[in-house]
Amino acid sequence: MKKTLFGAVVILALLLPVTPAEAATVRGKVACEGRGVKGVVVTDGISATLTNEKGAYKLRTDNKHSHFVYISTPSGYEVPAVRGFMPDFYRALVKGTREYNFSLKAVDQSKYHLIVSADIHVRNRAMTRTEPIKRMALNHPAGELDSTSFRRTYLATLRDYVKQLPSGVKVYGLNLGDMSNESHWRRYGGDLENFIKVCERGGLPIQTYTAIGNHEHDMKARDIFDDDDTEAELAYMKSFGPTYYSFNIGGVHYVVLDNVKYCNHKSLGKDRNYEVRITQDQIDWTALDAKLMPKDTKHIVFAWHCPSHRRRTGGKPSHNTNAVLDNYASRNLPMTILTGHNHQAETVTVAAYPNTMEYLHPSVSGSWWYYPVCSDGAPATFTRYDFVEGKLSSRESVNFSDRAEQRYRLYNKGVVNKRGERVVRLNVWDWHPEWRFEVYEDGKRVAKPRISNIKAKDALYDEMRENTGNGIKKFGFLRTATTDHIVEYVPQSENAEICIVAFDEFGKEYFSVTTRVE
Repeated sequence: MKKTLFGAVVILALLLPVTPAEAATVRGKVACEGRGVKGVVVTDGISATLTNEKGAYKLRTDNKHSHFVYISTPSGYEVPAVRGFMPDFYRALVKGTREYNFSLKAVDQSKYHLIVSADIHVRNRAMTRTEPIKRMALNHPAGELDSTSFRRTYLATLRDYVKQLPSGVKVYGLNLGDMSNESHWRRYGGDLENFIKVCERGGLPIQTYTAIGNHEHDMKARDIFDDDDTEAELAYMKSFGPTYYSFNIGGVHYVVLDNVKYCNHKSLGKDRNYEVRITQDQIDWTALDAKLMPKDTKHIVFAWHCPSHRRRTGGKPSHNTNAVLDNYASRNLPMTILTGHNHQAETVTVAAYPNTMEYLHPSVSGSWWYYPVCSDGAPATFTRYDFVEGKLSSRESVNFSDRAEQRYRLYNKGVVNKRGERVVRLNVWDWHPEWRFEVYEDGKRVAKPRISNIKAKDALYDEMRENTGNGIKKFGFLRTATTDHIVEYVPQSENAEICIVAFDEFGKEYFSVTTRVE
């Protein structure tokens, strides 16, 4: 794990089992139904080893910097779930203890679904304290705790959604950080332990891995000037374990990293500040992880909190992102990056690496539980990724607050473009530049349709922001965002029945909509 200041070690001792006081060789066994599993990667975040033919390992841990010993779960297996949904893949190092064992269960992962969520922000408080100026169907009830809204909408929908998926196909979860809000840990009791309890009570139905977000860093830790921000990560480590690790599912190698370098010093102009940067110790560890990555890996998925490539910035990577990708690029495998943080939707082809994409996910909390729509008009969603034989075959975002509105939002009444022409607009949150569209007017295909993506603001978000009340129009972080995932069509005939068919980056028909300009 990350290098630790003396003060952080002292605090960690209060939160976690005692960190080893001296260099020690730990040992143990990784077994499935009592039989050892060969070739499992075991690491302390600095060094790593493989289990032998009996499933046994020995690992010399770092005497100052290691806090955990953990495994990279191999494909075809899963670890037990702790508290109903947390993968049991790590052990906190305890002074005087030298043996750490792990158990696996063999499962069929030839096909599986991955449910990805971001920015849940359970604060344990009511965000909308009074009735909105104009009551809208999507508004959360006034006075309802955000933890209740989370259970009532997201968890209830997810439970039903998982039940409807094909039986016998495994479903896993990945949470991209900002599960809570550190400014509310103490005042409202909305800390990480509270979040875990909310998920337990709400029946989170799938085993879910997590990444650390900026709001999982403790605001009591101040003035962190070097790469070591462990002092701010202790609460996360206590609840969720290592801040960087890997695991495998069905031929896919997952790498979860921390790309939030917490600073929290006034010289940067505000409190709770941070840099979007992957630290050198993680770069070094990923070089080791890449070397030990299974030979039969077919796809690599990276998960971290803050976006690393954005269309709006021309795809320029965040600090040290490419250093990590370079460690894995020699395998020439498809790579996918999953991120959150911005409460928006965006898909990016990473031009510097062949067959590499990044998906930025809308937030589960929408606009921080004031209303379930993000600033770019994307609804609060979770996203399902489908893998078959190690290959990503499809993805789909699920609007859990408005089940009738999936995949797009239609604007066809009184909409005109800059030329004054009447147009149809679709806010398509999963849109990617590689999508293609077919257009039909009165049943006849349009040979050269005037259809394109434009930069615009979403009208529904503007309406909800204006009418929710509680003074939120003053909040700069709720400002309406201009997005480029607005698709506009200029009809050949304003009286025609229009059918627009969208095909996604996987070449599959994603939706069709039949409408008219009004």
